[in-house]
Amino acid sequence: MILGCGRTGVLTEVEVETVVETVVETVDATVLDATVLGGFVVVTPARGSASVVETTTLVGTASLVDSTSVDCGAVSTVPQPPTTTSNHAAGNQRLSTRLRRASARLIPLEAMSRRWLLVGSLLMGVVTGCGSTPVETDGVARFILSQDYPLPTLAAPEPSLPTSVTGADGVVVKVTDSSRIIVLNQAIAEIVVSLGLQNRIIGRDATTTLDSLADIAEVSSGHDISAERVLSLRPSVVIGDTRTGPREAIEQLRSAGVPVLLAPEVWSLSALPQRVSMIAEALGVPSAGQALIEVSEQAVAQALQDVAAYTSVPRVAFLYVRGSASVYLLGGSGSGADELLAAAGAIDIGAANGLPAFTPLTAEAIVQVDPDVLLVMTRGLDSVGGIDGLLALPGISSTRAAKSRAVIAVDDDLLLSFGPRTGALISRLAELLDMYSSDT
Repeated sequence: MILGCGRTGVLTEVEVETVVETVVETVDATVLDATVLGGFVVVTPARGSASVVETTTLVGTASLVDSTSVDCGAVSTVPQPPTTTSNHAAGNQRLSTRLRRASARLIPLEAMSRRWLLVGSLLMGVVTGCGSTPVETDGVARFILSQDYPLPTLAAPEPSLPTSVTGADGVVVKVTDSSRIIVLNQAIAEIVVSLGLQNRIIGRDATTTLDSLADIAEVSSGHDISAERVLSLRPSVVIGDTRTGPREAIEQLRSAGVPVLLAPEVWSLSALPQRVSMIAEALGVPSAGQALIEVSEQAVAQALQDVAAYTSVPRVAFLYVRGSASVYLLGGSGSGADELLAAAGAIDIGAANGLPAFTPLTAEAIVQVDPDVLLVMTRGLDSVGGIDGLLALPGISSTRAAKSRAVIAVDDDLLLSFGPRTGALISRLAELLDMYSSDT
């Protein structure tokens, strides 16, 4: 049985191939679907908290309490604190240190998606139907917002420690205590939260913009980690990736006896499992990690099947913009957006033209590639004064995208995180992109 729009409160019945007796946790949200995967019951809400409950005893059907009828659009079950991260600190850390620190030298744009969305739709929230963001056709930007795609949360078992894991930098990291975790970027934070360990996070860097972690202490100034701030929180383990820096701060933490795990960067769908597995193993919850990988991969696989139904092939320019810092870059091969756009059935014009991950732009360059659609991050869009400010930039104003006001803005913490919500993002992105046609 699937509860659809108009039903909310808690799950009344779960009908799957095998359900487990221990499904006793209620889900305070509009429930869409539930199933068992890898020893976990996966429950899909349309809005509100997603839940994955660890299972033990096989039974036939699980019944909880009755639900009530409400307006789907009114469901708001887990209030989130406002984001406090600054526009400058948030965003894509793919940029090299050289580009981060040399923004003044960058050239601005001046003259020159057998179950409905499968079990993995836990990760997708509701891409279509109740709770989805309507497609606008009145010239405003189309937004893909993180709040519409809640992270799955596994009821992880008690961590089995100690563990020993070799990080992506070749350093062997031994973890004896996971009670006080510091996460050093958005994607890492999402994985730790999805593994059911959010209550153990005591610190984050400024680029981690999850609303649920807004009140957690920051340990960085922009992109640079402060060893002193980290040490003041007395962490039992610190997790970042190979972009985390500066290197001196990492070495200082390790010299002080703090286990620092650097996970691999992920800029492609195929690389996603490795990072999840490494982090889960280090934190002593490998079974939860495997369940999260399976759910994530199924969500992506379903999204790719859905994309095949679309016929348009829009040409898209991914723009990384920070207007207040005069940073205007065109994404290319290796930016991460190129992988997402290809999965969504579109052409990344930067990659198609052989450009590297991020390239400073001239007005002439954007006019020459002449995209059908512009893809930006929400904070970047804000930084240039919204859609009107973006489309008025020299060069952009002369493109087909500007003429049709074809702009898609994705939350910074969703676009390039390559994590549990990537399947959701591909589905929604393909849906919006299908609105646009291409001459290619």
